[in-house]
Amino acid sequence: MQITTWRYFQFRKQHDYPVYLRFIHDELNPKFSHLLHELGFNELSEQESKKIPLSRSHTKLLAVQFASARLNQQLNGSDSLDKYGHESLSIKGSMPIYTYRKVGIMALPANKSLWDLALHSEISQADQMIGFRIILVRFLSQALAEQGVLSYWGTFRDGSVTVMKQLQSFGEAVFIDWNKKVIFSNGGEVKFNTHLKLLRKDKAYTNSYSMSREELISFLSVSTCLLSFNGITNSMKRAILEMSSNITANYSLSEDSHNL
Repeated sequence: MQITTWRYFQFRKQHDYPVYLRFIHDELNPKFSHLLHELGFNELSEQESKKIPLSRSHTKLLAVQFASARLNQQLNGSDSLDKYGHESLSIKGSMPIYTYRKVGIMALPANKSLWDLALHSEISQADQMIGFRIILVRFLSQALAEQGVLSYWGTFRDGSVTVMKQLQSFGEAVFIDWNKKVIFSNGGEVKFNTHLKLLRKDKAYTNSYSMSREELISFLSVSTCLLSFNGITNSMKRAILEMSSNITANYSLSEDSHNL
């Protein structure tokens, strides 16, 4: 009987977040490795992987494997479901199940450290890789929620967080840890003091103007990448309230408005 060997990865290892992925050694292709690097996952040595604190509060370990033939059929689904979008969140036996059509299905058992993700066995196309990125962002958003880490679809450039719709961002996301005063994005990590700049680019606006604190709190609360039946956590609410007093937020001027 062949022994399964795993490769383990930790999210932003230097910051000690207890959030991990593991892949069967032979199922980790170069495309996956590049994506994990962009998202900030650091590979662990064999000795480090043996020290993963599964009993530690907030620890989440996602085991990623290729789906069985039955799950592949379920992931392919019906084309008629496209009108509802690629993603869905359902309940099966009291356990939340997240599905991204033709890409993967993830089990999110409450109060457990070990989660599972079954990937479509033929994942290779560009749109499927974007889907895989979105799944991992959803996982991170859920795994970090109790620690108050906020996540939004968008980018961090020139000292500003630009928040977009998921479709606009191609699955790229920004993670803000207000307690540690650090922002994570595809470009790496950036430390900040107590003030942030935010640009809202999720809609087309004909004028650029500042958001009120009330507008900002509402927007930050409903726009996170967290997909959960319970909504955002109390830790996230506290972070949003503190951020709203220390952030300059503006509606972005639509590129098309110059032609109006």
